[in-house]
Amino acid sequence: MSDGFRGGVTTEESLDVTSMLEADGALDALQLSGGSSLMNPMYLFRGEAPIHEFAAVMPAPVRWGMRTPMGKRFLKEYEFHEAYFLDKALRFRERLSMPLMLLGGINRRDTMERAMAHGFDFVAMGRALLREPTLVNELIAGREAAGACIHCNRCMPTIYSGTRCVELEPLAHN
Repeated sequence: MSDGFRGGVTTEESLDVTSMLEADGALDALQLSGGSSLMNPMYLFRGEAPIHEFAAVMPAPVRWGMRTPMGKRFLKEYEFHEAYFLDKALRFRERLSMPLMLLGGINRRDTMERAMAHGFDFVAMGRALLREPTLVNELIAGREAAGACIHCNRCMPTIYSGTRCVELEPLAHN
């Protein structure tokens, strides 16, 4: 929907493009997300930036850079709240009639139901399913409790070694 930095894709540009995509008629649905790039890597994830964890898996020059104040500027932190893309996504829901998928740190049933009440056809759950692969089936079966994902973002650096929830790993003892 936008990249979240000056010079990146804006919401207005995305609205125009998605209108063209809908008019083309070749897509079944659109997943509404935010940009994730080296210009603004945390825009997609929100919450605490796992600087130390990223530094630990990077080659030496990058690792050293991540440990300087530059690391905090590179991995800016954005406040986390569940369904953090909802307000922006509603602009797309107003303009488009095709099926739309909302994402943004969703792991609670009531948030999913609220998204559906706003006209979204699907919700995407990434980190929540890394933590609890059976969460969707449990929600279908009637589970009311929120998913166990705490949105710490420490799963992000694992993309280099097999994406997983590090909260499930045994704690390393020094």
